[in-house]
Amino acid sequence: MSRLLVVGLATSLDRYAWLPQTRLGAINRPREILVQAGGKGLNAARAAAGLGVRVRSVSLVGGETGRTVRALAGELDVRFVDSGAETRQCLCLLDDAGVLTEVYEPVPPVPPTVWPVLRDVLAGEITALEPGDLVAVSGRVPPGLPVDALAQIVDLAAARKVAVVVDSDGPALIEAVRRGPALVKVNAHEAAAATHGAADPLAALRSMGAHAVVVTDGSSGARYLGDDGTRLAVTHEPIAGALPVGSGDAFLAGFAAHRLRGTAVDVAESLRVAAAAARANARHLPAGDISWEAVNAELPQVHVEPGPTGTCV
Repeated sequence: MSRLLVVGLATSLDRYAWLPQTRLGAINRPREILVQAGGKGLNAARAAAGLGVRVRSVSLVGGETGRTVRALAGELDVRFVDSGAETRQCLCLLDDAGVLTEVYEPVPPVPPTVWPVLRDVLAGEITALEPGDLVAVSGRVPPGLPVDALAQIVDLAAARKVAVVVDSDGPALIEAVRRGPALVKVNAHEAAAATHGAADPLAALRSMGAHAVVVTDGSSGARYLGDDGTRLAVTHEPIAGALPVGSGDAFLAGFAAHRLRGTAVDVAESLRVAAAAARANARHLPAGDISWEAVNAELPQVHVEPGPTGTCV
């Protein structure tokens, strides 16, 4: 199998707490706590590894929390780079009524001196890749890094003829799209923001430079627009009590896993696998804990058909 390099610049220490009831303004005592190295990049890498992908990650971490993340990520192949800032923490609370509450710290700013070091590391990792491998850029860009950081990653990969999938938001996403990544995978909110509420965000992102675009919208499914004009709609039945933390990352991992299998590229089937992976992830916490057995169980619930223009709704 070809290789996947996941770049995650907004790493976090993720804490999951299960408790009988979430009570605002009162003491809550969880009966179980799980702590995991997380953030979109490591969640995507974990999900891809669960699907048998040869995956390596580059992640920014710093401070005492960063040291904890390093220790907890031992099952993953990760090249850590010191961010010069304390790694953020994120909290997910789930109670017996199925109510999920998420508290995410903002991505902390990093010193400008981090980028030259990080870029050299990324250049080395990408140079080791071959055509047929894949780079996935997953998550936000911390303040302090250049706005074109993701765009530079796309350029580095293009020099090696390696395809790039970009899953980010904000100005960094727009700069990356302009460099022509193979695929932009964003959710409906991110697509609307990047295209200023365009009636057809997929076409708008394509016109900005992306070769292909996937816009996901939770239980409503996803829409795809390819570089040949092909439009596909992904639909599936909602999951009762779904826990969507990291499902977008699992979608990316499922898409990459199918693409990297070495068989003829079938975009429709890659999208089916991606959506099934997202569904498998939404069955439980923590994020990224999926397998082919779980994905295959979800495949019958996912349908891909020629899709309409416009938004995902």
